Amino acid sequence: MKVILPVGLCFVATGTSAVAASVRVEPFGTTQGGAAVSRTVMTNDRGMRVAIIDRGATLTMMEVPDRQGRRRNVVLSLPDVTAFERTQRRWGGIVGRYAGRIADARFTLDGRVYSLTPGRNGVTLHGGPDGFDSRMWHAGTRREAGSSAAIFRLTSPAGDQGFPGGLSVEVTYRLMDRANELRIEYHATTTAPTVFNPTNHMFLNLGGADGGTIDAHRLRLFASRYVETDARKIPTGRLAPVAGTPLDFRRARPVAASRAASHPLLASSGGFDHAYLLRNSPTARPVPVAVVEDPQSGRRMAIDSTEPAVVFNSGNGFDGTETGSEGVAYARYAGLALETQHLPDAPNRPSFASTVLRPGRSFRSMTVYRFSTMQRRHM
Repeated sequence: MKVILPVGLCFVATGTSAVAASVRVEPFGTTQGGAAVSRTVMTNDRGMRVAIIDRGATLTMMEVPDRQGRRRNVVLSLPDVTAFERTQRRWGGIVGRYAGRIADARFTLDGRVYSLTPGRNGVTLHGGPDGFDSRMWHAGTRREAGSSAAIFRLTSPAGDQGFPGGLSVEVTYRLMDRANELRIEYHATTTAPTVFNPTNHMFLNLGGADGGTIDAHRLRLFASRYVETDARKIPTGRLAPVAGTPLDFRRARPVAASRAASHPLLASSGGFDHAYLLRNSPTARPVPVAVVEDPQSGRRMAIDSTEPAVVFNSGNGFDGTETGSEGVAYARYAGLALETQHLPDAPNRPSFASTVLRPGRSFRSMTVYRFSTMQRRHM
């Protein structure tokens, strides 16, 4: 079989037959501007399948088995390019330059104030309306010992979204051959001092992307503090203890977002939409972030990351107006997001771990998603 590589990237492959057996690139449609969108599909030795489109470097599928061996896609996604262009959400895309909120659409770096594109309440969210999740990325594939990789590259010029510095970004989706494990690896360099804080914006439902709500999912978060915010969801600077609040997932328990939504800490969002501090600074190697289980299907997902924080969102904004790739409308709490990243508004909060990237340095980050099954009903 022939290995298909997009024009413009030429990666050296080893074990060609293995690449051909586990990786394929196929058409996914065309944007309104006439750009051809492709989809990279990787399959490992255990039958796990992962798909990513080059528009937004967007993860559109993770197909994993339940306790009976039945495989279902667990990533909420949209059926075609038109739906992705129309949506106001960022399904499975790479968000940037800055994941999360920046207060008053500005920040100061080295004594200079930079103005960004304001959104609701004058806040910049996920870099602004023209984020990395809506860009066309340059895509390629590479075969390495023990894994297949889909690599996506993007150049963000100086001044893009108001941020300084020309940014070169590479995101690698790596599917391990012999374990149901996906790694998302980030690498970036800049031509001038800037701030950078990427993440993947996927929502998951371990019962299947058309599996109803995530209320019965059991969640454990390795975090004892969350970020207190004001009415605009901007950090106040206080890192509050989760103890005694509905945000406490230090021991696994059902998400139950629909029941918890009336609590004062959740009422403004109608569910969970909070940043948790995992540790004070990034780590060299991924360490535990969260474990999610679906008792009904038996699917289990463990997340490790080098990032110091995670944002947990319980799909509060879904309202049934968008139909997913499985043909089912996504209602409230249809999926949950666990976005590994630095804290929101860190450029304006010196006490938070820095997101400054300078010339001559490289930004590197990794988040790992490991899937397995459980026979027991609880963790």
